[in-house]
Amino acid sequence: MPTAEELAAYEAKLAAAMLASSPERPTVSHKRKRPGTNPDNSEDEEDDDELPASSIFPSSDAPTGESSDPNGNMVAFAKQYATHKRLKPSQVGEVEAFAADPLAMRQVKLFTLVLGVNSKLDGIVSAQPAFKVSPALEKNLRQLAHGVTISSKLSSYKGELAKKHLLNIVRKSRFDLPPGIENIPSDWGLVKSRAEYHLTQARATFKKFLKASMPRGDPKSHTNIFALGQRFVKDTETVLTVELCARIALMRQQYKLFPGDDFWDKLDQRLAWIRKTAGYDENKISKAFKLALADDRADHGITSDYTLPEDAVIDAWQASVDTSIDTDGPDA
Repeated sequence: MPTAEELAAYEAKLAAAMLASSPERPTVSHKRKRPGTNPDNSEDEEDDDELPASSIFPSSDAPTGESSDPNGNMVAFAKQYATHKRLKPSQVGEVEAFAADPLAMRQVKLFTLVLGVNSKLDGIVSAQPAFKVSPALEKNLRQLAHGVTISSKLSSYKGELAKKHLLNIVRKSRFDLPPGIENIPSDWGLVKSRAEYHLTQARATFKKFLKASMPRGDPKSHTNIFALGQRFVKDTETVLTVELCARIALMRQQYKLFPGDDFWDKLDQRLAWIRKTAGYDENKISKAFKLALADDRADHGITSDYTLPEDAVIDAWQASVDTSIDTDGPDA
């Protein structure tokens, strides 16, 4: 096993070889000047990054018999290179001392510095403020909760399904979420909690709309499906379409039968029954919703007071929500 001195000599030899192998510089000197300096001041000029090996290490053409001190060569090189890189005088001294140290000591110093840097990085990370849901993210979650709840692709309103659809959109869009937040249970849990909250609020709001649309008395005094649909999309960019009117009509039909706390559960059961009975055929499912819409128009309000938005086209944002839910699949 080589001694520390032999390793130091070998390092010096390697350094000399690496520097000597560089192509020769042109005789014309090309110097770079730092911006904002005096072109006549040679102290402001910065030479190329490499130093000529011959200025530090003895030439291979040196007379035979002359001995050199590899460790001393390395110290001299360290001083000149550190000065060349414009280190502070105190730092130049540290570099010289490091170059003069035995190999084992240099390795210990390097390892110690690495640990010190890691400790500082850990301190920076631990000093970061705790994650909070920003107002912008809160707004996006509220809007997404509305979009998911009125989506024609949604197969279940309660439970985990709607929340999974919403969170999948959040994962894709990112918004202002920090990278890798899904891997931090406490932080991602806050996002999931707020998503669930806004879904609950959307359902509660829609249920209030349904209740208010059917006051006691003559059914002709009820809010017609077009006016009710406009309440569902108020203060949003969502376009009221015939398809959405049909979804709302099915909601109102089920609310008439089950106005209590189990309304959304009963609605989910009805949706599941329709899909299963239709053999999961989209055309047959669409016919069931059209029937619900026709019944609603006959039972609530005055049909002649409005016309359905037959030519309305779903807006791009809601279409993106529907596409995401459709991609997830009905059972996510």
